[in-house]
Amino acid sequence: MKIIKNIILPIGILSSMLITPITSFSSTPPSYTVYKNVEKSNAQKEVLDVIMKYQKALNAGNTKEIISLYANESYSQWNNLLTADSKEKKEDQYNNLFSKEKFNTDFAIDTIWVDGNTAFVRTHHHNGSVVTDTKEQKTILDLNREVFILHKENGEWKIILYTFNTNPLQGVA
Repeated sequence: MKIIKNIILPIGILSSMLITPITSFSSTPPSYTVYKNVEKSNAQKEVLDVIMKYQKALNAGNTKEIISLYANESYSQWNNLLTADSKEKKEDQYNNLFSKEKFNTDFAIDTIWVDGNTAFVRTHHHNGSVVTDTKEQKTILDLNREVFILHKENGEWKIILYTFNTNPLQGVA
């Protein structure tokens, strides 16, 4: 639990550490605010890369790739399910999910916050994201909002907590 103890911060501290806008990484502006500090903006890119790998693996139904993005000590908390607190439980969770559903998800990145070796990412799904129930061949909109918390271990960003809710309302802070 040492990692988790290091990332729990009061909401007041988090809100005081919000990032300041500057120019984007490319000609297309990102949907989140980029740090002015080059080291921190580079860390944002590294964290974003992990989230995009997660998205690609989710859409491919690739449990093995998703599990490789998690730290050894990590947690997956989904609606209406028990917390998956081991590699085996997360594998079962994703394998069960992919046996029933096929995803076409496109994350909108709302926040990438980095402080040292800890980062959190808030995402939501665009209205074009869908999930298909493979048994009934029924496709529905997938309007999740997610939170990823990552920790940098041995120079590599890993997910230590992933949670989401399926409330389609996308509030703005």
